[in-house]
Amino acid sequence: MGDSTARDVRAWLRGLEVFAGPLAAFDPGAAPDDPVDLFLSWLTEAVDARLPDPHAMTVSTVDEHGAPWARVLILKNVDAAGRQFAAHADSPEGRQPAARPSPSTGRLSDARSECADP
Repeated sequence: MGDSTARDVRAWLRGLEVFAGPLAAFDPGAAPDDPVDLFLSWLTEAVDARLPDPHAMTVSTVDEHGAPWARVLILKNVDAAGRQFAAHADSPEGRQPAARPSPSTGRLSDARSECADP
């Protein structure tokens, strides 16, 4: 990519409107005490709004060298013990959270970016 193309892309991206339209209101004081309940209310809103693949989430972990990994996985369950995703236990998706059990998850919806970090 030449310098002029890189500048054109940069100008194009900087010219895009950011968070066009109204953002969903969020009052932390009105949020439930249990973050699982909050997450499930957001997931229910996404399903009810018929957003595509509301259970597809970006899961970010780090490998044994500390390098970040991110991938989109399908959420299979969420409860007080955590989130479970469709992944084979022997895959990086299964091994990395087992070694460092604090993955970050998120889903970009039409209304807001939803994060379900512990």
